[in-house]
Amino acid sequence: MKKLTLYIIVFLLAKTGAAQIQLSGTVYDSTKRNVVMGVQVICTCGTMSITDSAGNYSIYVGARDSVFFFFNNKPTQKFSVASIKDYTAFEISIQMHVPGRYKQLKEIIVYGKNRKQDSIDNRMQYDKVFNHDRGGIRFSGSNPEAGIGAGVDLDALINVFRFRRNRSMARFQERLIREEQNKYIDYRFSKTIVMRLTTLKEGPLLDEFMIQYRPEYELLTQVLDIELYQYIQIAAKDFQKKKGIQ
Repeated sequence: MKKLTLYIIVFLLAKTGAAQIQLSGTVYDSTKRNVVMGVQVICTCGTMSITDSAGNYSIYVGARDSVFFFFNNKPTQKFSVASIKDYTAFEISIQMHVPGRYKQLKEIIVYGKNRKQDSIDNRMQYDKVFNHDRGGIRFSGSNPEAGIGAGVDLDALINVFRFRRNRSMARFQERLIREEQNKYIDYRFSKTIVMRLTTLKEGPLLDEFMIQYRPEYELLTQVLDIELYQYIQIAAKDFQKKKGIQ
């Protein structure tokens, strides 16, 4: 009996010793998108492995052996180890469907803007205002210093005398910048945020508070949201105290 046990141990050791190749990969269902866990990976040499929750497996095999996969009492065909090209990524799909954790949605198009994008669009829309030609005399020709082909750009010369136009463009640019700054203030200091942080409700009192305690653009760009929220709460208490509101 002891000799028989010894023979079995030696036989198993010999089998294991022959399995020198580490074969690994992933098992998918018939959709080739969802992984399958709990699949038995069996080698004809006697070694066995089971796929994990990610559908991955790793098993030691021999160069002359074959492997097959066993799931729900159904085995797959045998795959010759010698015919496998990549031992580190032998992936197969079995004839079954596993419900995936994610569903594929139809194509959708999302349009969204934030304050920064609005600012960029504003600058692009009024690019001629922000980057307009202020005029000046320009020379045209291949070699103005030599006096060959040199001349005066008439359009540029006319622009020199268009001071009124230049001043109007400058004022328009300043107005656009002020509008952009006001939009930034409205974005961070809004009625929605004030009502969420205080007991003020929609109405004349809230309108008065928004005007009286409206922060300046330069200051607002230097504070964090938490600092702004603290300012709103303190300002609201001060405003209500002045109005005799408890």
